[in-house]
Amino acid sequence: MFGAHPDDVEIGMGGTVAKLGKLGYDVKLVIAATPDHPKGMREVRKTESRKAAKIMGCDPPEFLDLKRTEFLFNRTLVGRLDKIIAKHKPEVVFTQWVGDSHQDHQIMTRCVLAASRKITNVLMYETTIPSLVTDVPFGPRLYVDITSTIETKKKAVLCHQTQAKIYGSLWIKAIIARSAFRGFQIRAPHAEVFEVTKITKW
Repeated sequence: MFGAHPDDVEIGMGGTVAKLGKLGYDVKLVIAATPDHPKGMREVRKTESRKAAKIMGCDPPEFLDLKRTEFLFNRTLVGRLDKIIAKHKPEVVFTQWVGDSHQDHQIMTRCVLAASRKITNVLMYETTIPSLVTDVPFGPRLYVDITSTIETKKKAVLCHQTQAKIYGSLWIKAIIARSAFRGFQIRAPHAEVFEVTKITKW
């Protein structure tokens, strides 16, 4: 699973991550950049990410520690992702939605898609809250019932207290409400959705 920043994966697909972990899959998280504003925040946010990963049943994330000037769609970043994918040989690659309104998310996904050219299962998770305003709509194609792991997702998201303080109490409410809406679409209490880039297994 790839995320541009800490909390992206938890918000977009934390319930699915926890569900895959329960099913015995080896789940790897890769975080491209960890913001350091205000000064010293980088280590705080990494600690939050490690706690969230543990709650979801994953190993600690791999942090690429990209600088702002390194967040570019180019051979350098694609090459780094190539090496990660070659090392882990994933059956499925999950990344952010390429239409997300956050430019870092867009760049990360373009690089992941390029690095995943030989992978036969590639899925994009739904745009990150609060980045909800986009010029094209997200197109859900694959739904995952996360009713059994919704509380795990909530706990993982709330590990990111730095973000909860910024966005207020409506942040977690919006995240859980969206999963309830997606669940309603498949007659389940909670779900997460994905756009399908490539899929050979279901």
